[in-house]
Amino acid sequence: MRSIGISAVILVCGALLTCSAVYSESEPAPTPPPAPTKDEVLRKNIQRGLDYLANIQNKTTGMIGEREKLATTSLAGMAFLSGGNLPGRGLYGKNVELAVRFIVDACFAPTGYLQYETSNMYSHGFAAMFLAETFGSIPPYMKLQPKVMKVLKKAIELIQKCQSPEGGWWYNPQKNNSGQGADISVTVCETNALRAARNCGVAVDKRVIEKAIQCVKNGQDKASGGFNYRVYIDRPPQGGPMVPRSAGAVCVLQALGAYDDPATAQGLKYLVDKTKNGYDDVSWWFYATYYLSQAMFVAGETYWAEWWPKVRQSLLSKQQQSNGSWNGEGGIGYGTAVALIVLQMPYRYLPLYQEGIEKAPPEPKG
Repeated sequence: MRSIGISAVILVCGALLTCSAVYSESEPAPTPPPAPTKDEVLRKNIQRGLDYLANIQNKTTGMIGEREKLATTSLAGMAFLSGGNLPGRGLYGKNVELAVRFIVDACFAPTGYLQYETSNMYSHGFAAMFLAETFGSIPPYMKLQPKVMKVLKKAIELIQKCQSPEGGWWYNPQKNNSGQGADISVTVCETNALRAARNCGVAVDKRVIEKAIQCVKNGQDKASGGFNYRVYIDRPPQGGPMVPRSAGAVCVLQALGAYDDPATAQGLKYLVDKTKNGYDDVSWWFYATYYLSQAMFVAGETYWAEWWPKVRQSLLSKQQQSNGSWNGEGGIGYGTAVALIVLQMPYRYLPLYQEGIEKAPPEPKG
């Protein structure tokens, strides 16, 4: 019995080996699938980030973020828009709609001030910009457009009324701020809101734009080309040039049409010099990346071709693998929204990134 069992095993194994040999000769083993391309990896990680924002959004109020909730919700809304999602349309269309309703229902005051909890003019500027970028895509059946336009007009009126003697803005919605001057970073927020609102048909006083341009120019450090923190009407600017505020200042000049102004060129040179070897040591890294990327994108293909591979890799390396988020200095919701806006910038879904299109880098394929 033992010898018969061994013989049977030998026969079976021989048959298997023979079949395996025939299979190997007739059908080669399948080749492994190709490695994902950079674009496929990017899209997958963008999807994970958008999923994260959608999951943390309050389904009742539409709010997103653990702090600075008005600004974070507005930036998250911009992140959804950057992926081609519109109110009621797209995978995250409902999320965009909820964000819009949060702003017009929970944050609008009769004065025009957009505020939630302890937010300031930073948040007001981001919220007004988001509403302006969304306005034209709101479908009629939502019956939301008239309300958004009312809120947006009042918000823009407030910004114009609060322009300081220096031509910029401060943290609070007031024209005179006891001689504290104009804050460059707040001025960036309000100016981008004015630009976006003008693009969707809201009247903006040309004199306000001219004063804002001059204010930013007055904040430039002539030696380095960077920009100071505060601009005063009666004394030199203060605070010293730093990358985040300088990136924002360059964006203001570009946004207001000063693409070829010497101040813009000097500012861009400062930014390139300061970031060519990396800038991970910069405080407010996500804030800096947000404005640096806009500045390089609008500056044209030469700047963007150098900038894009580095910032893409840097952002992807900072993404949390556990849930697809980014932990920024303003919180996880804020960091995730900023990262997604930058990573989707080349797709040009936002009207904000369609100006200066003749200089902009080519749209990615695929």
